[in-house]
Amino acid sequence: MPSTTPSATASHGPEPPAWSYPIGWLGSPPGVGFVIRHGFQTENTWFNPGDWHTGEDWYALEGDTAGANVYAVAEGEVVYVGSNYPGRVVIVQHAADLFSVYGHLAFEPPVAVGQHVQCGEQVGVILRRSDEVPNHLHFEIRTFLLAREVNGATPRYAYRCGRDCPPGPGYWPIAAPELPAALGWRNPTHVIAQRAFERSSPRAVVTVATPGARVPLWETLDQVGQPSGARGELELRAGARYPLLEQRVGPDAPTTTGATSYLLWYRIALPDGTAAWAQAALPSDLETSADGRPSAVRLLLAPDWVP
Repeated sequence: MPSTTPSATASHGPEPPAWSYPIGWLGSPPGVGFVIRHGFQTENTWFNPGDWHTGEDWYALEGDTAGANVYAVAEGEVVYVGSNYPGRVVIVQHAADLFSVYGHLAFEPPVAVGQHVQCGEQVGVILRRSDEVPNHLHFEIRTFLLAREVNGATPRYAYRCGRDCPPGPGYWPIAAPELPAALGWRNPTHVIAQRAFERSSPRAVVTVATPGARVPLWETLDQVGQPSGARGELELRAGARYPLLEQRVGPDAPTTTGATSYLLWYRIALPDGTAAWAQAALPSDLETSADGRPSAVRLLLAPDWVP
C-alpha cells in the first residue's frame, strides 16, 4: 500500500500514477467531473435490462460527454482499432493476460495497431452519437482479446458483436450460470486502483473528482471495508488535494454484484494534520437495477495528475 506525508507533497509534485482513469477534460485529472452510470457486474437497467454490464459506462457529471478525451489507462500496445460500436473501439494490451477496451470513440482515433502508448496518452475522444443513447465511454478491463465462448470461435449468446469480434458484447445474461468475472472481465476501478501507485512513493496525492459532495470520515477501516469511529464529514471542494497514506481496494474479479460490490477507500492526510479514511467510490441510485439495488458509482477522489 502507498504511503505519503504532507511535507513530502508540499516540496515535490505528485507522482504520476502507473495506472489512471480512462476519461477526462483537457487540463484536468482523469476521472474528475465524471460518473459511472452502469458499473461493472451491475444490471444494465434501461439499456439492456436482464444483462450484467461487463464494463463501466462513463458520463460527464454536467453537460454532454461528447468530445471528452479518452486516455490509455496504463502503458501498453494497441492491438485493435475498428468496429462501429457505434463509433470506434480501441483495445490496448498491458500484459499477456490484461487488456483495456475503449468504446464509442469518434471515427478517426489518433492511434494505430502496433503503437506503443503510455499511461495518460490520448487514444480518442467520445463520439457524438446520432441515436437516442446519451454520449458516453464504454470501458472494460479483461484478461482476453478473444475468448471462445464470449467473442471467439463459438459465442454462447447471440449478441451483435459475436464470432471472432474483438470488442465483444459488453453484456452477459444475468441468467447465465457464471458472472462476467468468471469469464475474464475485471472490475476496472479495482484494477486501476490496485496498480495506480504500485511503485510506492511518498508523493501519492489524490484530488476531488466530484466537487460539492460531502464524504464521511472514519478513524478505522476493517479488512472487508467496514468503517468505525466517525470523524464527521469532509466537504469536497474543487481542486482540493490530499496526500494519500493508505488505500483499501476490492478484488479485480469480485464474486458479488451491484454497485455495492465496489470497494475503494483512501486514508488521506487532512489539512489539520490528522488522517482519516474516506470512501473514494460510492454506490449511487442514479441508476437502479430491477431489484432496487444501485447500478451507478460516484467517484469522489482520483489520482491528482494531468496527462
